[in-house]
Amino acid sequence: MGSEDKNYIIWMEGYAATGQAAGASVYGQVIASSFEEACDKLGELDSYYDSKHKSVWGCKLFDNEAAARASYG
Repeated sequence: MGSEDKNYIIWMEGYAATGQAAGASVYGQVIASSFEEACDKLGELDSYYDSKHKSVWGCKLFDNEAAARASYG
């Protein structure tokens, strides 16, 4: 763990598609040196994680709840 590592709580935005919907939720929590690294660490075991777009099933990941809730609550 580096001196600049911090604890990230990663949020996933909500969605509304194909008759289903969900609000934003916590994707996970991890210690990392950047938001990008935190997403990649959490996404390692998730086959639906897209490292290029920092998303899961097309839902974007954020470092805060307010941004994650902006689209679909």
